[in-house]
Amino acid sequence: MISFCFDKAQVFYTENFNNGCTANCLLTAYGGWTVTNNAGGTSGSSPNVWYVSCAEEGIAPPGCGSSCIGDACLHIGANAGGGGDQGATFNETGAVNATYRRAVSPSISTLGRSNIVLQFDYIAFGSAACADDRAQLQLSDNNGVTWPVGYQFCLTTPCCGACNGYSQGQWTTYTYTLPAAFNNNAGIRVGFHWRNNGNGSGTDPSVAIDDIQLRQISPLPLNLLDFSASKQVNANKLIWKSADELNFSHFEIERAEDAINFTKIARVNGKGNGQGVANYYQEDKSIFKDQIYYYRLKMVDSDGSFNYSKIISVNGVIVTNTELQLVSSLVYENKLKLEILSGKANTIRLTAFDVKGKMVLPSKDLSLRAGTNSVSLDLNDLNPAMYLLKINQMELGTSEIPVITQKFVKTE
Repeated sequence: MISFCFDKAQVFYTENFNNGCTANCLLTAYGGWTVTNNAGGTSGSSPNVWYVSCAEEGIAPPGCGSSCIGDACLHIGANAGGGGDQGATFNETGAVNATYRRAVSPSISTLGRSNIVLQFDYIAFGSAACADDRAQLQLSDNNGVTWPVGYQFCLTTPCCGACNGYSQGQWTTYTYTLPAAFNNNAGIRVGFHWRNNGNGSGTDPSVAIDDIQLRQISPLPLNLLDFSASKQVNANKLIWKSADELNFSHFEIERAEDAINFTKIARVNGKGNGQGVANYYQEDKSIFKDQIYYYRLKMVDSDGSFNYSKIISVNGVIVTNTELQLVSSLVYENKLKLEILSGKANTIRLTAFDVKGKMVLPSKDLSLRAGTNSVSLDLNDLNPAMYLLKINQMELGTSEIPVITQKFVKTE
């Protein structure tokens, strides 16, 4: 059995850029941040500007870009002559708009700290090869004296719709484990570099940054022994084991279609007491594409610190036939609970009979969606006995085609 070692995160630096400004507030007037002009090139006479305002709203990933609601963020916009701060959009009519500007954080100390993770939310849509209009994360381990090429990373995110230069960007979380040179360091700086090459062809959105965190990773009171996924008829099945849970709160299951943009799909409370092995099982039934799905566990300690498991993948397959499948049935608390898998949007009729063929409950018509459907039938009016359930697929108005017959027993 393979054992995975995980850690918990202790946040020691945060920046949310919430200055209460609606538009046109310069970064240079905010919280010790500075702007380096002509960084990596020569800016034109009307370069783009780093702003801090809610003209570009900070949205929790994976939300889409929005104008002001009240959560300001750092972003590039046009200069006053090009329309000013209109959110993460910029002006490029030609060489006058060429921009080579780096937004630079105040000096940050990591003395006494190691195993540091940088995280922030961002939108960015520029040259995928980092060759044209684009944003970069740039880091310095010597208080901004140099910004080595090895610490420069191109930033791109999906768009809310086609990335055609007009669609809003999709907010995404960026996570990076800092190299050892950033451990126990009195002067590190985080930079965001914007280049507009002034060729007259612009893109929208440009770049926006929000909710920066630096956190130190320390041991998490949990030993994850195994984490795996398998394909089922109507779901992806996730199984994991942990040991030595101590002051541990819960797991959050996260899923992605690209191994990057994860979304929480379920929460599972921890059940270990510091001794022995705890076994966990969860099904993901909300999958409808024939593709690979990626999963990870967010492991949350009782003090709110957390870290992630490794990423695993499984190929989830949509049901392509048009038939119905009764995946499971269970009598519980005077209800017959069914899981029905349908290959298409459908209408069914549920009818219950006793062993002599007498109808004992009124027929119940239900609409199903393609995929897995949870259905419940009230049994309060039935006496304890064995019964027969018929599930009919409705076609052509009032005609019925018998599809599934299932016995069930109601007890006291």
